[in-house]
Amino acid sequence: MIVKLALSGCLLVGGLGLVAPLAGAVHGTDTCMATPTDCQGAPVSTEGGEIPGADTAVARALRLVGDNGYYQLCARLAANIWGRPRAGYFSAAEQWQQMVATGNAHSGDRQPPVGALVFWETGGPYGHVAVYVGNGQIVSNDINDRVPGEGGVYLVDFELIESKWNAGYLGWAPPIYSTT
Repeated sequence: MIVKLALSGCLLVGGLGLVAPLAGAVHGTDTCMATPTDCQGAPVSTEGGEIPGADTAVARALRLVGDNGYYQLCARLAANIWGRPRAGYFSAAEQWQQMVATGNAHSGDRQPPVGALVFWETGGPYGHVAVYVGNGQIVSNDINDRVPGEGGVYLVDFELIESKWNAGYLGWAPPIYSTT
């Protein structure tokens, strides 16, 4: 029997969806990326091409590489990388739409700053999100799983999501999460 779950899902494929526990390296607070006004939908400044806190997030992302338990939970993985227990969105697609609606999306921009959330359309309702860590690489889940449902965390080339999953790149956004 095949069970399909979409818990903050990203790429919906056959298999058993496993709920990932919060990564042990995550020690987040219930705040937004920069200031509470950023949570209310105002565009977030990334002047100078830098996202505040990116160094800490990238270090956390690299520590998570090799972990498992993020099957179809890309939005949760990205949130955990940014010190958040959950994304606060049903899917990566919903998160991207919120970034577009609030003026925080950088549609089609293939030059994200380090720490940015990068989004793809996958042909299904959930989409995919990963975290850009620099040098043309992202930390993403599921992309190199050898066993369906493994939910591995991988450091891969930015373009692998497009070439392996035939996904369409949407753009990037700063990591903005609701405080509720």
